[in-house]
Amino acid sequence: MRISRLGSRLHTPDAGIGVVTVIFVMAVVSALSLTAAKLTINNLSNTSRDRQALAALATSEAGVSQAISYLRSGNLGSLTCQEPAPGAAPGPSCQGSAESWISAVNPKQIRLDGSAGACLTQLDCSKIWIGTVKPYAANCPERRATPPRACTGTYRIHTTGLSGNGPSARQLAVDVEAAPYPFPIGVFTEALSGSGNVGIHKMSVFSNGCIKNRQRDDAGGSGFTFDWDSARGRPVLDVVYDQPATAHTTDLTTTSNTVCGDGSGGERIHKPGSPACNLNFKYDQTGLGAPLTAGDGCYGAYVRADGSVYPTSSYFGGNELANYGYRPRGLTDAQYDAMRAQAQAQGTYNIATGNVGSVLTSLAAAGVISPVLYWDNGSVDLNLTTIPDAYKRAINNDLPSCGTRSLTIVVSGPGNNFKYSSGNTSPYIVASMFVPDGTLTGSSGSNTIGTVFAKVIDLSGNPDFYMDQCFAANPPGGTLDVEVINWREDDGKDVS
Repeated sequence: MRISRLGSRLHTPDAGIGVVTVIFVMAVVSALSLTAAKLTINNLSNTSRDRQALAALATSEAGVSQAISYLRSGNLGSLTCQEPAPGAAPGPSCQGSAESWISAVNPKQIRLDGSAGACLTQLDCSKIWIGTVKPYAANCPERRATPPRACTGTYRIHTTGLSGNGPSARQLAVDVEAAPYPFPIGVFTEALSGSGNVGIHKMSVFSNGCIKNRQRDDAGGSGFTFDWDSARGRPVLDVVYDQPATAHTTDLTTTSNTVCGDGSGGERIHKPGSPACNLNFKYDQTGLGAPLTAGDGCYGAYVRADGSVYPTSSYFGGNELANYGYRPRGLTDAQYDAMRAQAQAQGTYNIATGNVGSVLTSLAAAGVISPVLYWDNGSVDLNLTTIPDAYKRAINNDLPSCGTRSLTIVVSGPGNNFKYSSGNTSPYIVASMFVPDGTLTGSSGSNTIGTVFAKVIDLSGNPDFYMDQCFAANPPGGTLDVEVINWREDDGKDVS
């Protein structure tokens, strides 16, 4: 019958396969949906972690910039943490209970939002400490190489960048080289003006102009002289260049106080046709000098610890001056711009001289070790008594205990002069002074510790210029050039 045939079709064995297939497909779709959902969630989590890691890396890099800014506004002598050997823990010099740039256990903490205080979990923050790989030394063998090279110090900046509430942190170790900008470290002037007594102590004079009134250093009289070491029968040593302190000029040097040459009771210390060695001024070099010869009484009169000798010539020309780092105006425009920017950030750009004392006092209280005073809006007349004692000290050659605070003073612009007065009793201001376009005058016997670069130096005020071991090892931060030479992640993964 038809009914029985219909019933047999409904109960065919193939009917169950369709049901199973449908169920299987539904299960696969469900599994794929769950897998896709899980992958989406994981990808979102990974994206979040990657974003946090990148933010932490950026925060760590920002810490490196903060450390470099610190170096340029601080002093190399303050970096007393000795960088540990690879794999070793930081030693006793890198400890300390207070937050510090030189403490590995209590590193400097800087919030990226500019607020003060320690790192908090909800803020991006850098933890920074600096280890000394090779300390800067002003007197290094590289200065006497051919051609001469700069003396540098090498420092390792360690930063940990923390990103907000996340667990992410990235660590960097960045090596930098630090050294003063290249310029003659001592007293430099294109020309000397006026007549008077000038005291140069433990450093040399470099010039493109005539040096008048040069007198014997062992005579103990007035005029242009250098400190005499009677025990060794020579001038005292130049702290930076490890040779007797003396005068180097591409022009000529004369004992006359009135004319730049022979006459009026004086004469040139070197003359064409005369011996290259002048036994009264055996260490001086001038544009009229010549190569020295062994046995002439001048050649190799001073022997350094490494066996090198000085002088080998009494001639001093443009190449010789360039070997001491000379360039017109002392520094490049970019370097002066960097100093100006630092002064602007510190509130010491074109500041009224009457406000110098209060502003420097505030900076000292804020921990600014080596600020920049920068003027380019006219001549400046500064009474050194307005400088707070924080940036003054006595002469000091005891490096472990010497103070590291100092100033960089710039008065630039055509015809802009810098005159300073008072300050003729200890403690003296500690500074590198640049007057690249005008005249520097230290009146009333003013005394300073540090370097000078000026277009003209007026001697009528009887100034004294001092150099000591402390300054040589701790050049003002404003004069420092800091360059990155190596960069690596201390830990390639997120750290807590």
